[in-house]
Amino acid sequence: MTFDSIVVGAGPAGLSAALMLGRARRRVLVLDSGEYRNHAARHMHGVLGHDGLDPADLRAKGLEEIARYGVEVRRAAVDPATAAVDADGVDIAGERARSLVIATGLVDDTPRVDGFDAIYGVSAHTCPYCDGWEHRDRRIAVLAPVERGDHLGHLLRQWSSDVAVVTDGGEGIGPDEEARLADVGVPVLRERVTRFAHDDGRLTAIELEGREPLERDALFFFLAMRPRAELAAALGCELNEAGYVVAQPMTRATSVDRVFAAGNVADPSQNVPMAIADGARAGAYINFQLVEEGVIQPR
Repeated sequence: MTFDSIVVGAGPAGLSAALMLGRARRRVLVLDSGEYRNHAARHMHGVLGHDGLDPADLRAKGLEEIARYGVEVRRAAVDPATAAVDADGVDIAGERARSLVIATGLVDDTPRVDGFDAIYGVSAHTCPYCDGWEHRDRRIAVLAPVERGDHLGHLLRQWSSDVAVVTDGGEGIGPDEEARLADVGVPVLRERVTRFAHDDGRLTAIELEGREPLERDALFFFLAMRPRAELAAALGCELNEAGYVVAQPMTRATSVDRVFAAGNVADPSQNVPMAIADGARAGAYINFQLVEEGVIQPR
């Protein structure tokens, strides 16, 4: 065996798993594609001790920390077709390891509307708990053509009394949901969105077909989430109906022996602190499992 564990993904979950394993004196390789869900975010919030930190700075600090323990990091996009697992270990990216942590995260679908790229990460976000405080008491729009609009409309009402749901022509919100939103003062606008007007990334208005622009200061959106679960699927790991990897809550073990999943690839609801905890669980359990197998220091 070249490594005790290979970690695919260098976001919060993957780096946390690598840190736990490195401190347990394990030989660890991290493979990082350089693609991150929160690539557009300028700040993280709700992360104890790091509230307001740039996510890129957290990753950089994490890479610095795992280097202290001899963890090797390579920039590489893993081809799932080249991965294989057997009773003794996992082959991936030309290396062999006793275990594998899949921490590849997920991808948010984003609106294909003029102006969106400029506001993404500045005044357009996905998570109220991450960015709601920064837009408290402002004019907030929820863009959700699907059922999630009802949920987000109610949730964001906690941060502002001026919230409107925009469906962009979608049919996700029915009469019952619209009535529930009206009960808390949230109107539903069903016209298609044609443009996001902004001032240097700060949303000013949402232009809609056939009506006056809707003046807004911030946007929270949900179109779809897609887990990066191709590697897990190629190895035969069980996926749930939504395509996320099924993993045991405490150990993060998947249905395939020696393969573990941590972070958003297994649970879309995890924010940064939750993903860090998930990775730590995976790392600790892998070390325990290897000790039980007799793979211990000194070698």
